[in-house]
Amino acid sequence: MNARTPTSALAAIAVALAFSSLAIPAPVVAADPPARFQTDAEQRDDGSWMLRATLTRAGAVQSQQTVEFLQKVDFFGERWISLGSAVTDSAGVAARLYSPTSNGLQHLVARLAAGDGTFDSDVFDITVSGAVPAIPEGEPNLPIIKMWAFPVGAALLFLVWLALAVIFFRAVIGIARPTRAQATGHAPTREGQAESSPPTRP
Repeated sequence: MNARTPTSALAAIAVALAFSSLAIPAPVVAADPPARFQTDAEQRDDGSWMLRATLTRAGAVQSQQTVEFLQKVDFFGERWISLGSAVTDSAGVAARLYSPTSNGLQHLVARLAAGDGTFDSDVFDITVSGAVPAIPEGEPNLPIIKMWAFPVGAALLFLVWLALAVIFFRAVIGIARPTRAQATGHAPTREGQAESSPPTRP
């Protein structure tokens, strides 16, 4: 019986190997093809820009996808700020109107939120000229403030000096009263009270 044991074990191993070779392999799930952006920008007559990003995946347009446009700025270090977002239409195009507030070369990207991450387009540039700054340069035109600035400032200055003069005058009077009382030998009296000398003993 002991001589048959190794033979049985070898037979069991051979059967297991045969079944493993016939096992059906697990299906391979194809990864989603990467998204692709095609970007362009067109300047309008009023100085604004129309930014466009066409989104495709494996050659098919992607509609109803939210695309965000961003600009690279140098503000406490280089960073990207949002210029707004748009949803792709039936042709896969997301369009966003952008009104620059500074002139010069600007670097832009289009961004798609994909799952837990994001997908960015290649950087595309626009050269802005004639932009309207958010805060107008130069001195603001405030005629009413200019007209009242001097008299109001002078009145405030007069009130400050008047308050200082009153404080100084009261301080001088407060020092002078004890000094005069010590010179006459009488204690200072309040207004409305008669000054009386202490009674003398017989």
